[in-house]
Amino acid sequence: MGYGNVAGFLFNKGIFNTPPSSGSSRPDLTDSLGDDINPITGTKFKPKPDLPEMTEEEKEQEVDKLLWLFDRLEKTGAIPADQNPIRKAIQEGKASLGP
Repeated sequence: MGYGNVAGFLFNKGIFNTPPSSGSSRPDLTDSLGDDINPITGTKFKPKPDLPEMTEEEKEQEVDKLLWLFDRLEKTGAIPADQNPIRKAIQEGKASLGP
């Protein structure tokens, strides 16, 4: 079901502050306080916090986690070996394991 089909219902429940217009394909996506509303979940958008830059050690730890996860996906049969992006990169010479 498309979002436009429930716009009137959401307005009647008080989620939107203006009724959907017949000429517009997108209703006003704000609540009565002017906060933006996510049209998919119906919740207010929350500002993302500013995250500090990652150190080289933290980046390496994240790479190790990804390697482990893709290896695990391949071993459990969730992805075939030829679809493993890490294996593809190594075979194409775009990446290498080790220093």
